[in-house]
Amino acid sequence: MVGEITDESRIDEKGRTRWQLNERIGDQLGRLGDYLVIGGYEESHTTVYKRLSYTISRWPESLETLRHEGRLKQLPSVGPTIQALLTELVDTGTCAKWEEWKTRVPESVLDLRDIPGLGAKMVRALYQEFGIDSLPKLRAAVDEGWLTKIPGLGPKTVTSIRRHLDARERGEVGDVGGV
Repeated sequence: MVGEITDESRIDEKGRTRWQLNERIGDQLGRLGDYLVIGGYEESHTTVYKRLSYTISRWPESLETLRHEGRLKQLPSVGPTIQALLTELVDTGTCAKWEEWKTRVPESVLDLRDIPGLGAKMVRALYQEFGIDSLPKLRAAVDEGWLTKIPGLGPKTVTSIRRHLDARERGEVGDVGGV
Protein backbone atom coordinates (compact mmCIF):
# COMPACT_ATOMS: atom_id res chain seq x y z
CA MET A 1 0.00 0.00 0.00
CA VAL A 2 2.90 2.36 0.44
CA GLY A 3 2.99 4.53 -2.65
CA GLU A 4 -0.32 5.28 -4.32
CA ILE A 5 -3.01 6.59 -1.95
CA THR A 6 -6.23 4.65 -2.44
CA ASP A 7 -8.26 5.30 0.73
CA GLU A 8 -11.81 6.55 0.16
CA SER A 9 -13.64 9.10 2.26
CA ARG A 10 -17.23 10.02 2.91
CA ILE A 11 -18.92 12.95 4.60
CA ASP A 12 -20.82 12.01 7.76
CA GLU A 13 -24.13 13.46 8.94
CA LYS A 14 -22.30 16.30 10.72
CA GLY A 15 -20.33 17.29 7.62
CA ARG A 16 -17.04 15.74 8.76
CA THR A 17 -14.77 13.71 6.51
CA ARG A 18 -14.56 10.04 7.49
CA TRP A 19 -11.94 7.77 5.95
CA GLN A 20 -12.79 4.10 5.37
CA LEU A 21 -9.35 2.89 6.38
CA ASN A 22 -9.39 4.99 9.56
CA GLU A 23 -12.79 3.56 10.54
CA ARG A 24 -11.64 0.00 9.82
CA ILE A 25 -8.37 0.36 11.74
CA GLY A 26 -10.14 2.16 14.59
CA ASP A 27 -12.50 -0.81 14.85
CA GLN A 28 -9.57 -3.24 14.67
CA LEU A 29 -7.78 -1.46 17.52
CA GLY A 30 -10.90 -1.59 19.70
CA ARG A 31 -11.33 -5.28 18.94
CA LEU A 32 -7.62 -5.92 19.61
CA GLY A 33 -7.88 -4.22 23.01
CA ASP A 34 -10.88 -6.34 23.95
CA TYR A 35 -9.25 -9.49 22.55
CA LEU A 36 -6.19 -8.96 24.72
CA VAL A 37 -8.33 -8.35 27.83
CA ILE A 38 -10.33 -11.51 27.14
CA GLY A 39 -7.11 -13.47 26.72
CA GLY A 40 -5.80 -12.29 30.09
CA TYR A 41 -3.57 -9.36 29.08
CA GLU A 42 -3.36 -6.67 31.75
CA GLU A 43 -6.34 -4.40 31.11
CA SER A 44 -4.49 -1.19 31.96
CA HIS A 45 -2.12 -1.90 29.06
CA THR A 46 -5.00 -2.02 26.57
CA THR A 47 -6.55 1.38 27.28
CA VAL A 48 -4.34 2.98 24.63
CA TYR A 49 -6.03 0.81 21.98
CA LYS A 50 -9.50 2.02 22.92
CA ARG A 51 -8.49 5.67 23.09
CA LEU A 52 -6.63 5.42 19.81
CA SER A 53 -9.52 3.54 18.24
CA TYR A 54 -11.79 6.52 18.77
CA THR A 55 -9.17 9.08 17.73
CA ILE A 56 -8.21 7.28 14.53
CA SER A 57 -11.78 6.62 13.42
CA ARG A 58 -12.41 10.37 13.54
CA TRP A 59 -9.03 11.64 12.35
CA PRO A 60 -9.46 14.17 9.51
CA GLU A 61 -6.63 12.74 7.39
CA SER A 62 -6.34 9.23 6.01
CA LEU A 63 -3.99 6.89 7.90
CA GLU A 64 -2.79 5.75 4.51
CA THR A 65 -1.62 9.31 3.78
CA LEU A 66 -0.03 9.61 7.22
CA ARG A 67 1.74 6.27 6.69
CA HIS A 68 2.87 7.20 3.18
CA GLU A 69 4.27 10.52 4.44
CA GLY A 70 5.86 9.03 7.58
CA ARG A 71 3.58 11.02 9.91
CA LEU A 72 1.83 8.29 11.98
CA LYS A 73 3.78 9.41 15.04
CA GLN A 74 1.91 12.75 14.90
CA LEU A 75 -1.22 11.00 16.18
CA PRO A 76 -1.81 11.39 19.96
CA SER A 77 -0.37 8.57 22.10
CA VAL A 78 1.62 7.10 19.21
CA GLY A 79 5.15 6.14 20.11
CA PRO A 80 7.44 3.74 18.24
CA THR A 81 5.58 0.56 19.27
CA ILE A 82 2.12 1.81 18.32
CA GLN A 83 3.54 3.38 15.16
CA ALA A 84 4.90 -0.02 14.12
CA LEU A 85 1.52 -1.65 14.89
CA LEU A 86 -0.34 0.99 12.85
CA THR A 87 2.12 0.58 9.98
CA GLU A 88 1.42 -3.16 9.96
CA LEU A 89 -2.35 -2.58 10.00
CA VAL A 90 -2.20 -0.04 7.16
CA ASP A 91 0.17 -2.17 5.05
CA THR A 92 -1.24 -5.65 5.66
CA GLY A 93 -4.63 -5.38 7.39
CA THR A 94 -3.35 -7.30 10.43
CA CYS A 95 -0.54 -7.10 12.96
CA ALA A 96 1.93 -9.36 14.75
CA LYS A 97 0.23 -8.82 18.13
CA TRP A 98 -3.11 -10.11 16.75
CA GLU A 99 -1.42 -13.06 15.06
CA GLU A 100 0.44 -13.95 18.28
CA TRP A 101 -2.69 -13.81 20.46
CA LYS A 102 -4.85 -15.82 18.11
CA THR A 103 -2.50 -18.76 18.75
CA ARG A 104 -3.47 -18.46 22.44
CA VAL A 105 -7.14 -17.45 22.34
CA PRO A 106 -9.75 -18.44 19.75
CA GLU A 107 -10.98 -15.46 17.74
CA SER A 108 -14.54 -16.70 18.24
CA VAL A 109 -14.51 -15.15 21.75
CA LEU A 110 -14.99 -11.77 20.09
CA ASP A 111 -18.42 -12.88 18.87
CA LEU A 112 -19.42 -12.93 22.54
CA ARG A 113 -18.20 -9.37 23.09
CA ASP A 114 -20.56 -8.18 20.36
CA ILE A 115 -23.62 -9.23 22.40
CA PRO A 116 -25.29 -6.34 24.25
CA GLY A 117 -24.61 -6.65 27.97
CA LEU A 118 -21.37 -8.60 27.57
CA GLY A 119 -18.21 -6.54 27.81
CA ALA A 120 -14.64 -7.72 27.53
CA LYS A 121 -14.30 -8.46 31.27
CA MET A 122 -17.43 -10.63 31.38
CA VAL A 123 -16.37 -12.44 28.21
CA ARG A 124 -12.97 -13.02 29.82
CA ALA A 125 -14.71 -14.64 32.81
CA LEU A 126 -16.94 -16.76 30.56
CA TYR A 127 -13.91 -17.88 28.56
CA GLN A 128 -11.32 -18.35 31.29
CA GLU A 129 -13.54 -19.71 34.06
CA PHE A 130 -16.21 -21.59 32.11
CA GLY A 131 -14.61 -22.41 28.75
CA ILE A 132 -17.24 -20.51 26.77
CA ASP A 133 -15.35 -19.40 23.68
CA SER A 134 -18.03 -19.33 20.99
CA LEU A 135 -21.68 -18.57 20.31
CA PRO A 136 -22.63 -22.28 20.21
CA LYS A 137 -21.11 -22.81 23.66
CA LEU A 138 -22.87 -19.70 24.96
CA ARG A 139 -26.15 -20.98 23.48
CA ALA A 140 -25.67 -24.32 25.26
CA ALA A 141 -25.00 -22.54 28.57
CA VAL A 142 -28.16 -20.45 28.14
CA ASP A 143 -30.29 -23.45 27.15
CA GLU A 144 -28.99 -25.56 30.03
CA GLY A 145 -29.87 -22.77 32.46
CA TRP A 146 -26.60 -22.53 34.32
CA LEU A 147 -25.57 -19.15 32.92
CA THR A 148 -27.68 -17.41 35.59
CA LYS A 149 -25.42 -18.92 38.27
CA ILE A 150 -22.45 -16.86 37.06
CA PRO A 151 -21.79 -13.81 39.26
CA GLY A 152 -22.54 -10.64 37.35
CA LEU A 153 -25.04 -12.23 34.98
CA GLY A 154 -28.54 -11.56 36.24
CA PRO A 155 -31.80 -12.74 34.71
CA LYS A 156 -32.20 -9.59 32.59
CA THR A 157 -28.76 -10.01 31.03
CA VAL A 158 -29.37 -13.70 30.36
CA THR A 159 -32.71 -12.83 28.73
CA SER A 160 -30.95 -10.23 26.60
CA ILE A 161 -28.31 -12.79 25.61
CA ARG A 162 -31.02 -15.31 24.69
CA ARG A 163 -32.85 -12.73 22.56
CA HIS A 164 -29.65 -11.77 20.79
CA LEU A 165 -28.77 -15.39 20.05
CA ASP A 166 -32.32 -16.04 18.80
CA ALA A 167 -32.20 -12.97 16.56
CA ARG A 168 -28.82 -14.03 15.22
CA GLU A 169 -30.12 -17.50 14.42
CA ARG A 170 -33.00 -15.91 12.51
CA GLY A 171 -30.49 -13.83 10.55
CA GLU A 172 -31.58 -10.55 12.10
CA VAL A 173 -28.14 -9.87 13.61
CA GLY A 174 -25.06 -10.23 11.44
CA ASP A 175 -21.38 -10.84 11.95
CA VAL A 176 -19.31 -7.86 13.01
CA GLY A 177 -15.92 -8.71 11.51
CA GLY A 178 -12.37 -9.10 12.74
CA VAL A 179 -8.79 -7.95 12.47
